[in-house]
Amino acid sequence: MSERPSRYDRYQDPLQVYAEADAETRAVIEKELDRIAALDQREVRLNALGLNYGVVITLAFLAACVFLIATGHGIEGTVLGVMFIIGLVAVIAFGRRR
Repeated sequence: MSERPSRYDRYQDPLQVYAEADAETRAVIEKELDRIAALDQREVRLNALGLNYGVVITLAFLAACVFLIATGHGIEGTVLGVMFIIGLVAVIAFGRRR
């Protein structure tokens, strides 16, 4: 591997490079691909978990607001509901920026 690759070697198809590689190099490539796939699956699981927690928190705040308003604490329930909606909109707006 002391030879410098020619400028045409840089533009080879990754599948062609894999097909021409020896067994040890193929093992390293497969291990790296498995690691990348595991990271992708982990990210998907974390995103799903975050959405599930978001739904639970939203329903809890909604139930708390309805309970406060139903028990005669209309101002407190309304303030809590409005603050929750403002917070939810802010999280959605800032979360889409990245």
